[in-house]
Amino acid sequence: MHIAHYFCSRLVTLVFGGLALLSQPAAAQVSEAWPTKPIRFVVPYVAGGASDITVRSIAQLLTTSLGQTMMVENKAGGGGNIGTDFVAKAAPDGYTFLMAYAGPIAINPHLYKNLAFNAQKDFAPVSLMADAPLILAVHPSVPANNLAELIAYLKANPDKVFFGSSGTGGADHLAGELFRLQADVRINHIPFKGGAQAVVDLVAGRTQMEFLTIPGGLSHIRAGRLKAIALASSKRFPLFPDVPTMTEAGMKDFEIHNWYGLSAPAGTPAQIIERMSRALQQAIQDPALRLRFQEIGLVPMSNTPEEFAEFIKRDSEKWKKIIQGSGVTAE
Repeated sequence: MHIAHYFCSRLVTLVFGGLALLSQPAAAQVSEAWPTKPIRFVVPYVAGGASDITVRSIAQLLTTSLGQTMMVENKAGGGGNIGTDFVAKAAPDGYTFLMAYAGPIAINPHLYKNLAFNAQKDFAPVSLMADAPLILAVHPSVPANNLAELIAYLKANPDKVFFGSSGTGGADHLAGELFRLQADVRINHIPFKGGAQAVVDLVAGRTQMEFLTIPGGLSHIRAGRLKAIALASSKRFPLFPDVPTMTEAGMKDFEIHNWYGLSAPAGTPAQIIERMSRALQQAIQDPALRLRFQEIGLVPMSNTPEEFAEFIKRDSEKWKKIIQGSGVTAE
């Protein structure tokens, strides 16, 4: 009786142990074979903005290096939350990635009371892609050529000036709110569904000021359709050597970055995350891509999954303080 029981127990142990050993190589083989079909990059904003340019440029290089087509899919709405939530709930199989932004990942968790996703737990960071410095620009009808003149004009015309943004909770929106608080002026926010439409209305004069990404405002500033006032960065930008930073212009420690990166659904195999990260880092080093980014006002960036995760945590804490100080909320 005892002998039979012993042999049955040993048989069960051996069977399940063997299955475990078999399953481990199988899982590894799946990761090693990746990718075997097209990969989807989800952009949680409308097409046409700086972020769209970023991901499509990189997707071309990744298609070559990984041997599979990178399909870019725009899922806009909810300040970037709809597309971000879509990826959070996607299968963690290495075939769906999120174009991660400061807005949905670092800002919205402190802005929205009921998000359908957890920005810290539902994603596996892959790497940064680029940083898009923000530049404060105004419509030519605004009688101001520098920050001091702009603030004086806003104080003399409370509630008469409208500033646009890519959407509620975006870095450009919160830059405007931070400016409103520090300058102690009364201006009105108009959210749009993406940066491209916000720029259209600014150029048309339907809004009068905005914190633009440099890619979004570059051609309009060069053509004189918009006036550059100051950069929301720690140093001047090569494309606008004569435009001062906000700090230089008199607004202390005013530094806002609108970064772009790549993340996957949590649970995506580590081997796939590492391989995509290496491929992405290699793509960012491509001389033609770096030149393209610099020409349109993007700063190419890349890092490891661990470094990107730590970067997100730090940036999230920074935005938490800004949002709490501004009192901005979203539903």
